[in-house]
Amino acid sequence: MKLSITAASIFALACFSSVKADSYSDAIAKFCDGLAVTNPTVDDVFVAGNNATVTVTREPNERTKTITGLDLYSVDGEGNPKYVQNTWAGSYELQTSASISDDIPADTPAGLYYYRVWVTNMIDGQHGPDCIKTSRTFKVTTSSHTNDAGFTSYAQALDDPNFFKPEFAKGCFGLTVKSPSAGDDLKLDSFVPVELKRDGASQTDSLTKVEIYKAVDGADQLVDTVWSGQESLGNAFIYKDHLKISSDKYDPNSSYYYKIDVTSQVKGETCSFQSGAFKVSSS
Repeated sequence: MKLSITAASIFALACFSSVKADSYSDAIAKFCDGLAVTNPTVDDVFVAGNNATVTVTREPNERTKTITGLDLYSVDGEGNPKYVQNTWAGSYELQTSASISDDIPADTPAGLYYYRVWVTNMIDGQHGPDCIKTSRTFKVTTSSHTNDAGFTSYAQALDDPNFFKPEFAKGCFGLTVKSPSAGDDLKLDSFVPVELKRDGASQTDSLTKVEIYKAVDGADQLVDTVWSGQESLGNAFIYKDHLKISSDKYDPNSSYYYKIDVTSQVKGETCSFQSGAFKVSSS
């Protein structure tokens, strides 16, 4: 069931233009609104080889919806979503709630995982638009032990960031700032492309802010907020910044970077990403 859909959104200084099919996006939103994957939750812990239950809910309306696929994904240590396998495919009509059991593979390494659920809208008995919804990330460990007192311990400590990074549990993964790159030498008063690359399986959602920072001892110094608003992220996104730094914040020997704020598909969560550190010269 794995599918990669590439969309590009581009917007530039003073006026941005988004390359997207608004009518198509609006239509898909109408078909997919009200769908949610309520289980597993962020608090769930599974041992590899054990069973997990995936629950999908919907707000009732006149449309017929059918669950047609279930994919298991992991999040690696660098925040990259990784397709593990299709764990179920079939046809399961979704009224208001439906649950599907899945056996997590016994050889699954410890880490954070999540499910992507495919929900098909049926139109006059025919296959209509697909909606893809994801569960919260959950923890998988390689083994556990429960003592006589009923206390369960796991092979991997549940607060070990080497396996379970809190940022990833907020949906902050699958997005990188491709440019500027570390070591770049940029020019004042030039137009700088700030390029974002988003994985199609990322849980990041909308761009809300672009800032430039100066690296200094202690807390880094905010140079400027170059854009703020709300713009849906495609899988490729470029913001062109007219690079200006006031004289009191400019130092040719200092390093600068862009900080990107985005919303997460996890309700109430926000994420921050940053570019590589670069130098800025005056000519």
